[in-house]
Amino acid sequence: MKKRMAVLMTVGGVIILLGGLLTYVLGIHALVPVPRPDLIVVGTSLIGLLLIIPGACDLIGRQSKEMEIEEKDERNIALGNAAMASGFKVMSLAIAIAIFALIFTGYMTIVPCFTLIGAYTVGQLVVVARLWYLQKTM
Repeated sequence: MKKRMAVLMTVGGVIILLGGLLTYVLGIHALVPVPRPDLIVVGTSLIGLLLIIPGACDLIGRQSKEMEIEEKDERNIALGNAAMASGFKVMSLAIAIAIFALIFTGYMTIVPCFTLIGAYTVGQLVVVARLWYLQKTM
């Protein structure tokens, strides 16, 4: 499962990266009706690289049998989940502060504002729904 996800991330990143570079080479990025067409190339290239690098690292890195056993150990899984939960709490607070700061300093327009608020809300709702589901089943 993990290998399949790494392959999917790497292939998706290559497609996004090449798509962004292709729009630049063909000059399509200048024809798209967006305020900053130069950011299409930069954004797709950055997103592509951010997907390629971790996916390729997962594919290249070999695991010994001991590392696989330790990775599946319940204690290590619990520690990883606790670390991710703390990271999610910090990230949620940081995103809320960043959205607030960008709105009230005038750097954010209405469309990205509602997009980020919507994504933030979805993340928070998933936490509540997952908590409710786990409490019902466990």
